[in-house]
Amino acid sequence: MEKLDLKDRKILYELDINARQTDNEIAKKVGLSREAARYRVDKLVKEGYINYFITILNSMKLGFEWYRTFFKFQNLSIEKEKEIIEWLKKRASWVTKVEGIWDLNTGIFCKNVYEYRDIINEFLIKYSSYIEKYDVAIVTKMWHYHRDYLLNKKTKNSSADIMGFSSKEEYKIEQIDEIDYKILQVLVKNGNMKTIDIARKIKSTEIVVRYRIKKLSEKGIILGFRAFLNISKLNYRYFKLHVNFKNLSQKNKEEILSYIHLHPKTVYTTELVGGADLETEYQVENNEEFYSYIQDFRVKFGEFIKSYEFMEYTNEYTFSYLPEMKITKK
Repeated sequence: MEKLDLKDRKILYELDINARQTDNEIAKKVGLSREAARYRVDKLVKEGYINYFITILNSMKLGFEWYRTFFKFQNLSIEKEKEIIEWLKKRASWVTKVEGIWDLNTGIFCKNVYEYRDIINEFLIKYSSYIEKYDVAIVTKMWHYHRDYLLNKKTKNSSADIMGFSSKEEYKIEQIDEIDYKILQVLVKNGNMKTIDIARKIKSTEIVVRYRIKKLSEKGIILGFRAFLNISKLNYRYFKLHVNFKNLSQKNKEEILSYIHLHPKTVYTTELVGGADLETEYQVENNEEFYSYIQDFRVKFGEFIKSYEFMEYTNEYTFSYLPEMKITKK
């Protein structure tokens, strides 16, 4: 981040906390005039530090299950790889290129396992000769951390946005109507769009849009609004660590989760049915920093670690928390 000064990094941090903050709110926190804050935000977008502004949704509350699938390919040309990625982009909410033990990671939202079965079977019929192996797990809970590392913090002091359900007491599917869905369709890749502009786009009123966004947040469908940052532009590298445990009590698990939550470079942690016991993701300045983290993790919790593996994310092709939905008109 050599080209970014402290003011720029503070702005990125504030937009990572809440991308719907007003220019005045950001300016006050950063120590700039409103005009200077707006100029800097626009410049960060124009220069590619911010790709777009995303809305994080708890898609499980809309009745979806999230199937995380890794693929390892064989005998794959560059042209065929592009074809496969394009096929997946039309059906998956998340497609990411991976370097390491896997080649591609996908996230597909489905209403049930049968819907996922049909998608994966269609894919295998079409491309099985290029697939060496694949691995499927169902995401049950995902922590979205804020990027405290933008301000060189040694530990996190911000809370995470959590997708999924912690217990059966929380399990409740929320119903949305056509207006809610249209608002979410706009917000998912335009998290900072003004309510008046959303209203024009969906042919509604600003009062209705404001009220609906508030209710969607209160119901826990909308978790937060963030700037989707260009990590490579910021000179960071993106690693994913999978850990399997042994002899792990609930107390030990909570200690490990606390350690992960507080680390300033952790960006996501995922609990799943299937796959590793815990999957966690980090954005670091270089390989050595990541290896140092693994070493520290092993020193602290080595007696509980059965095995671990890691990989690097190198290209994100598509990302959205809103699957296609069929809304019944009342």
